[in-house]
Amino acid sequence: MTNKKLLILLIAGLFFNLAACRKNFSEEKYTEPEVPVQPDLGVKITATVAGFITDENKNPVSGAEVKAGNKQGLTDEYGYFKLSNVVLPKTAGFVKITKKGYFEAFKTFTAKEGKETFLRSLLFEKKETANFAAASGGTATTSGGAKVSLPANAVVTAANGNAYTGQVHVSARLIDLASMEEQELSAVSDGRGINTAGNLRALKSFSSIMVELNGAAGEKLQIATGAKATLTLPIASALIATAPAQIALWSYDEGNGLWKEEGTAVKTGNAYVGTVGHFSFWDGAVGMALVNFTAQVLNSNLQPLANVPVVVSYANQPANSGHSRFGFTDVNGNVSGAIPANSSLVLEVMTTCAIPAYAYPFSTGSSNADLGVLTGNMGQGLVTITGTVNNCSGQPVTNGYVQTYDHGFYNRIAVNNGSFSFTGLACVNTSISYVAVDNNTHQQNTPQTITLATGMNNLGVLTACGTSTIGNITYSIDGVTRTMIEPADTLAAYGFPPNPYTTIINLRTGSNSPTMSLQFDGGMTLGSNHKISDIWSEGYASGRAFAPVPLTVTITEYGDIGGFISGSFSGSVQDFVSGAPHIINYSFRVKRFN
Repeated sequence: MTNKKLLILLIAGLFFNLAACRKNFSEEKYTEPEVPVQPDLGVKITATVAGFITDENKNPVSGAEVKAGNKQGLTDEYGYFKLSNVVLPKTAGFVKITKKGYFEAFKTFTAKEGKETFLRSLLFEKKETANFAAASGGTATTSGGAKVSLPANAVVTAANGNAYTGQVHVSARLIDLASMEEQELSAVSDGRGINTAGNLRALKSFSSIMVELNGAAGEKLQIATGAKATLTLPIASALIATAPAQIALWSYDEGNGLWKEEGTAVKTGNAYVGTVGHFSFWDGAVGMALVNFTAQVLNSNLQPLANVPVVVSYANQPANSGHSRFGFTDVNGNVSGAIPANSSLVLEVMTTCAIPAYAYPFSTGSSNADLGVLTGNMGQGLVTITGTVNNCSGQPVTNGYVQTYDHGFYNRIAVNNGSFSFTGLACVNTSISYVAVDNNTHQQNTPQTITLATGMNNLGVLTACGTSTIGNITYSIDGVTRTMIEPADTLAAYGFPPNPYTTIINLRTGSNSPTMSLQFDGGMTLGSNHKISDIWSEGYASGRAFAPVPLTVTITEYGDIGGFISGSFSGSVQDFVSGAPHIINYSFRVKRFN
């Protein structure tokens, strides 16, 4: 090659490199080409999902039904649930949480084979927003100014599609995108949706609402085929300036745990207005390209931070703008999820008071991002809880846990060979309660309290002994005795003050309805001022019996929520259908869930 040709090639290469540098570092942001991602929901894995369910006041919600994949269970007195060996789609596993009197809640996550995903979720009390006749239609206006408008004769019964002509009861709630805690705990899905092209997108939300229609008897209603309801969705104040003139409407798809693009809304003043053909959760959002990220969060002593919230936000916007993504670390401090591609972002580790304790800026391209180990000074909210647990014989507990609760600090800490240790973030200088449980002997101690301080909190030696954790029901019908005992059976008691009734049920694993249910009056008092007339139970031909003369129920224990209700009754009853007589004897000791 001649020197002249070599010089020409060198100059050309120099200009090519300069042009490349200019493209990457110019003031105009460079965006890598998007690689469309179409979800494959057919690939399944087996994993575990666990977590805590609380209400708007940070109180545990007990007795809530949690479903994921092929498993279901109930939250305990601490709002805790754990579903093991659940078969889930690898791309998008999700849990559905239901309890009477609350809006349904959903949490979507990316499960990992053989691993446990930790979640926290919030249940909103379902309050009636408005009611009107189906024949006339009407409008419901929420706190915050969202509106749900139904035309006349546009409602059907959801179960069968038949026209509904009675009173329509509308329950609607606007999600406060300016509240970090509300976003963190109430976020439906994990911010991923499927657009009209079938691609996964990260939703950049500008307004979100939950809506439910019920009939006079509590039955679920829906919009009739071909009819449309109008939604008016106020735009979060921090987002008005950047809100586009038109936006996509997305509904939450309970079939796959992801949002589904189906419609548009137009910006009118400080709100978006659009029409929808059914009710669920609705989100006015821009669909963005996404990538997945992973990270491990440790403190400066390289201890994993467990069960702490992690928030990923745009670097040029506040975390309370409504565009953030939320997740929780597992017991090893690992966290993962979907985040916007080609973006400048910041990851924040939060305390239970939704106060940032640690921030890590980073950028994404079009490929998945592994942030590796994140460690450093986590601020004043960093606490470590340690101690040991012995059983009633003074030996180390080998299969048990320590439960902490109060002020949002709900954690279930495993006991290994008699010892336990947990490092996380909390609102310090607050009093929390804790209790030690031995799963082998089904014993626990009396709850104790401690005021959390930054750094080490040694609980000393705990003795998991003194109170049985097992519920049981024993009953006989004409001399044939049946026993229901936990954990093979799921037993639950519900007290409803000031309502004078107490309900006790049994739910066998995998059953959607009680195999036994009884209800007695007399309030929450001890003694024999309680009466029962009606019993649902196996052992009766019709599955139900009644007492022509109400039987007396003697209550010997009526604990607070998390405590036990104990009692017994006996006498003569008749089959509800045939009238056949039976002699019965029931005794029970069941944990109170409400």
